[in-house]
Amino acid sequence: MKKSTRKVVRTGTIITIAALLGLTLYLNLRDGSQTVNVGDEAVDFKLETLDGDEIQLSQLTDEKGVILNFWGTWCKPCREEMPDMNQVYNEGHEDYEIIAINVSENPQQISQFISGLSEDLDYPIALDPNRSVTKAYNIGPLPTTIAINKDGEVVKKQEYQLTKEDIHAFIESSVE
Repeated sequence: MKKSTRKVVRTGTIITIAALLGLTLYLNLRDGSQTVNVGDEAVDFKLETLDGDEIQLSQLTDEKGVILNFWGTWCKPCREEMPDMNQVYNEGHEDYEIIAINVSENPQQISQFISGLSEDLDYPIALDPNRSVTKAYNIGPLPTTIAINKDGEVVKKQEYQLTKEDIHAFIESSVE
């Protein structure tokens, strides 16, 4: 290959890499400016549940602490923590609410997944089909769980599977 041809190929490659890096940086900064982290005020949302009801966060946080659990049907740790989440929910949820937010899957797929579980889930399953809530809360790996107190402040966030003790700690932080 001639020296001039190598120079053109090398220059083209460098320009392409720089453009891709710039685009990635732009998209991350743009999305990051709208995200919520621990200590921030929770972003209000209204989502439909698998049962066809609507859940609005601000209506719940006026009365209770709220635990948001982001999950997917393909996520093995999500499946593994669901029985513990359900058991803790059924211990009594007068002061708190647990909401499972499915990240962008269709209702039929979710229903099929739920019917394949060994026990029924008693807490609400909300649908985030366009990932707007997922993006607002800066959700990365699944499962991710967020605690919001009665003042509407995000007080705790953890990625990956929770133990029953972790779930209790999330509830305690949301109702303090």
